[in-house]
Amino acid sequence: MQKHKNKVIEYFKSFVLNFFSKSVKKEAEKFDAVKMACTQLLDRDFYVERYPDIAAADVDPLAHYIECGFIEGRWPLSITSVDAESRIQKALEYDPLNSMAVKLNLMLSLGATDLDAVKRGLAWFKDGVATPELIDFHRQLIEDSATSLFITQYRNSIKISEIQSILNEFHDLLPQSNKIKAALALTAFRLGRLEHAGSLLAELSAIPPGFEDIISQAAITISEAKKVNADVPCESRILLLDSSFPSKVSSFRYGEFKSYLHEIDECSIQVLPDDLTRYGESLPFHQQVEQFKEVSALASNRIRYFDTDCIGSPKVAYCVFLNLADYFYTQVGLPSAEHLLFTLYPGGGFNLNDKVSDRKLRQLCDNPKLSKIITTQNVSYRYLVDGGFCESDRIQHIYGGIIPSIYSMDDQLSIAKDLNKPLDVCFVAQKYSATGAEKGYDVFVDVVKKFANSADIRFHVVGGFDNKTIDFGDIRNISFYGARPASFFDNFYTSMDLILSPNIHVSALDPNQPESFDGFPTTAVVEAGLRGVAVFLTDFKNMNCNLDGSAIFKDNEMKVIDRNPESISHLMQGYLSDREALMELGQNGRRAILRQFGYEVQMRPRIELLKNYFSTTA
Repeated sequence: MQKHKNKVIEYFKSFVLNFFSKSVKKEAEKFDAVKMACTQLLDRDFYVERYPDIAAADVDPLAHYIECGFIEGRWPLSITSVDAESRIQKALEYDPLNSMAVKLNLMLSLGATDLDAVKRGLAWFKDGVATPELIDFHRQLIEDSATSLFITQYRNSIKISEIQSILNEFHDLLPQSNKIKAALALTAFRLGRLEHAGSLLAELSAIPPGFEDIISQAAITISEAKKVNADVPCESRILLLDSSFPSKVSSFRYGEFKSYLHEIDECSIQVLPDDLTRYGESLPFHQQVEQFKEVSALASNRIRYFDTDCIGSPKVAYCVFLNLADYFYTQVGLPSAEHLLFTLYPGGGFNLNDKVSDRKLRQLCDNPKLSKIITTQNVSYRYLVDGGFCESDRIQHIYGGIIPSIYSMDDQLSIAKDLNKPLDVCFVAQKYSATGAEKGYDVFVDVVKKFANSADIRFHVVGGFDNKTIDFGDIRNISFYGARPASFFDNFYTSMDLILSPNIHVSALDPNQPESFDGFPTTAVVEAGLRGVAVFLTDFKNMNCNLDGSAIFKDNEMKVIDRNPESISHLMQGYLSDREALMELGQNGRRAILRQFGYEVQMRPRIELLKNYFSTTA
């Protein structure tokens, strides 16, 4: 009996010793894993430089980080260092749940500009290490990353649908987060899913800080859209897309889209309206639409606020400008349209030798549904072909642009000018930079100074310029009108004798700027020329020629100038002495503009192009 009792005691002692031995061993292994992870993470130089108290204490940085720094949450390395990713991955191999390594890996992956890297980071976290405790511990990082991703869509040409998909992944992690809900709602809004966006906004228990203005604007816009989209949308086969119609602030777009709606019964238009108040538009979008319907007798369901869920099944989609084509065709995508077309006007995001512009162009040209690009300047045509963006058979070149005021004009009519009054010279341009140098305002000012206070000549400026933009001193023979609506210019140009447009591409003034360029001639020049105003303009890109090299405008129709104030002033002085010759130059220019910009020359081939794609089989 005693012998059996002793055996039990010996077995119990053995079990206890073995149990504690294994526990100690496991704890040691766990400590070793943490120690090895910390060793991989720690950049000694960074640690000592970031925390001077470590250097002052004269302790070993690694020992301090393992014993104290890790628990205190001190940063062991710079997330931007070249070896940060490899250090973090090695640390995770030793200790997969190491809180600092997890945090750094999340920061690295969720802060990446590459969407695939963000996706991989989310998948690693969700499927590998995420626990309710870790998710809550990294809540702010996750929310900040989602917010950053949301902001990215406004700065880069990334498909909004892809960002929405990733934000849904963030939402799965933190379904109650107002920040992520707000980002999702606003992304849906950017995607044109108005009803969905409105529902998500209604779910917010509070508006997150920093989102107040953009959510307020989105809510106003959704309310505005409901007023316009009250009727059931029509099932049109040609879908026009724009950001300013039916405002007349952009007169050429007004004329172009109005012509399509008038001549093609099978088309409708959806608009994602820009804020046009700074360009002189006073009416909200729904009132612009109501006004247009009254004057055009257009069916109410043929013009709508852009709504991705209500575009129907168009066969053809069309818009103007690179940025809008990028938005509608690449970022949002129109899966139901068989043929995508757009006009590559100068401006609107199109720059030469610019990475962002080129990326948008290549994404569009890689889309097999992009059937045709319309170019309006030889520079644009050559850039597409010579740059390998697309073959010439995907381009239709139609020099010029849409000037709707031409369509009712008599090309034989002569506009008389009063030769006895002072010579009236105007400068008309929107102000996009501090001095407007790219529009030639600096050159214009120098010319004005050469005729300062002359009784024989008066100068006029329309646009966002005033006497403080560039100091004029005590010059009195100049008037400033500010930005004006389209209705202002008919009477204004009728009283002008000469328009001066010494514009130049921004990159010629600052090589660090994208190589943008205006059309030739600018819309302001064309509209002035139509009223018999003589034209002085620059041609810095040699755009005054057709694709075959022949001149578009001759010397007796428009005066191509350089940006030398001396030579411009000398030319103007000559016409001051021969006002009849200046009036004749204006008359010749008017006839040339009517020749190049008439309805049959500009609109007819565009209308036929849309009709052809509408009538062809897929």
